[in-house]
Formats: sequence, C-alpha cells, structure tokens
Amino acid sequence: MKNKILLNILTVVLSILTGLVVCEVVLVAMDWSPQKTTSEYMQFGYSTGVPVWDEDGLLEEARPVKVKLFQYDDELFWKTIPGTDFTNKNGFRGTNDVAVANRDGAVRIMILGDSCSFLGRKLYADFLYEQLTEINPGTKFEIINASVPGYTSFQGKHALNELMQYKPHYVCIYFGWNDHWILPSGYSDQFHYDLLHSFKLVQLAKIMMARITNMRDYRVPLADYRNNLETMVTELKESGAVPVMIAAPAGYSTKGMPRWAFEFYQQYYRMTAEEIRQIPQTHKAYAEVASAVAKEHGAILVDAQSRFKQQSSSMFFRNDLIHLTVKGHQVMADEIYGQMKAYNAAKKLTWEALVQ
Repeated sequence: MKNKILLNILTVVLSILTGLVVCEVVLVAMDWSPQKTTSEYMQFGYSTGVPVWDEDGLLEEARPVKVKLFQYDDELFWKTIPGTDFTNKNGFRGTNDVAVANRDGAVRIMILGDSCSFLGRKLYADFLYEQLTEINPGTKFEIINASVPGYTSFQGKHALNELMQYKPHYVCIYFGWNDHWILPSGYSDQFHYDLLHSFKLVQLAKIMMARITNMRDYRVPLADYRNNLETMVTELKESGAVPVMIAAPAGYSTKGMPRWAFEFYQQYYRMTAEEIRQIPQTHKAYAEVASAVAKEHGAILVDAQSRFKQQSSSMFFRNDLIHLTVKGHQVMADEIYGQMKAYNAAKKLTWEALVQ
C-alpha cells in the first residue's frame, strides 16, 4: 500500500515535470519572448524596446540623428555599436580609439552615465580634457566616455566590471534621471533582467503575475539606486580608482512641472498626472542619495544641482530641463575639475604620482 502511494506521487510529479518541459519546448519552438508579448516590455519611449537611433538630438536639441547607434545585449539590455559616426571602435562616445593597455602613461578619467553625458555637440568630457591639458601641459590625459543613452545605475553597475580593464584613475558616475522613470510596462530593470535570464515558461508566468498584480515601479527604486551606487564606489576604491559622484542637476523650478511635460510623459511613459507632478521631488530624493553615498564612502562629490541653481536654468539646460546645453557642459566640466583638484590637494596627490 505504501509503495503504491509513493508510486502515485512519483507519477504525478513526473507528469507535472513532463508537462512543464513540453510547455518550455513549445515556447522555444515558437521563438516566444517577452518582447513579442507586449511592445511595452523594455522601452523608455521607444516602441522597439531597444533604442535604434538617437531621438533626442544627439548634437543639437530637436534634431534627431538617423544613425543606428545601439544594439541588443543580454546583460545590459542594449549597448552602443562601435565605429559609428559618434562612437569609436570601443563603442565609447567620441572618435579617438582607446587601447586597453595604457602605454602612454596617461591619467585616465572614465565617464559612466546616460544621455546627459552623451548628448551635445561639445560635451563636458571635451571641456574637461581641454582644461586638464591646458593647465597641466606636462601630463598626458585620456577621457573615456563610456556613457550610454537610457542607462540607469543598474546598467552602469553591470557594465563597470568589463570597463575596469582600462584601469581608469578616476571614474565619474552620473546617473539618476532614467533610474526614476516609470516604464509603460511598470517593470523595474531588475525585473527585466530576471526575465531575460529565466526559462521561457518562468518568463511567461512572471509576466502574467505582473499583469494580475498591476506591477508599477521605478526602473530602479530608490533603495536599489543607493545600493548600485555604493557597489560601484566600493568596486572602484578596491581597484584603486577614485570615484567621482555627480548629483544630477535639474532645470525644474520650484513652481513645478511645465505644461508640455504632462502631455509628453503621459504619451511616451504613460505616467499619471500625479507621478509627473512629483518628478522634481522624486529627482531631488535621488540626487540627495547620490550626495549621501559620496560623503559616506569618501568619493569626490560634484554637487551640480547647487551650482546650477545659481543662475537661470535656460543657460544650462535644453528645453527638456534635463540635458545640458554647451554652457551647461562647460560649467559641469569646471565643477568636476575643481572638485578633483581639491581632492588631490587634500590627499597630497599629484597627477604624476597616479601613473607611476
């Protein structure tokens, strides 16, 4: 009797496992994927999920550049295509290629960020390089702009490990805006990542559960944002690099969101009016976390928000009040250089000592 019960249980278990395997095989044979279930799967304003080209005006505002810039990636969702008109052979923003080995003994400064570090005819990376080389003519410098439009701190954290092969001396971390956007799907970056690395049957079950529970979250919730920044800062310090934390500035006034923002974010992100209304306060909370992480972990802090508030936002920001104008990039470079110089002086650190 006991053996018969055990046999029945085993039969049921095997039947269930067989059914699951069959379902998995069918989904694989159908080439099913979350992207095909919903166009909202992984998009931040792009119907394809992966940004195909620049839509925000790579060089100048409201002048999209129809050059394919991005490709799919299992770990990062998307990444830049190397060797375009705007990326070098490494896939970094700019035209100068970078060798992994630092044979010239240059001081290497890496920029890890999103479109705020990528968009513009002349970027803060360019201004910073000019300042460094003009003020320190006897020292060689390299700027590695590894920023990618649409990236969050989640993607930055995952990209950092491979980027460390270039052995940068300083790494500027500039995230925040994309972290607190809400995708049309309502899924977080972590949820998307887990989907990509699950069996297809698990993917289907997770999507169904997300729809039933009406999942709605930031791409990177605030607690995860802090954790991502802390992880990057810790990894950089352990490798000997100096982390430079940029608290992302915003051009929004105390009067609240402009009228155009409500139509734009409702159309492309399907955010509610209240969510849009809270964007300045939400962004402030993320910027404060970036500042806190820098102070708590001994990173260089570039408090761009405070600096940019000293003058009219129209000078520093594009009309979206997020991306920088040429003047904004110049001021950002001034702030970064000033804080790096102060840090070096406090630590009695010279440029020459870094490359010895």
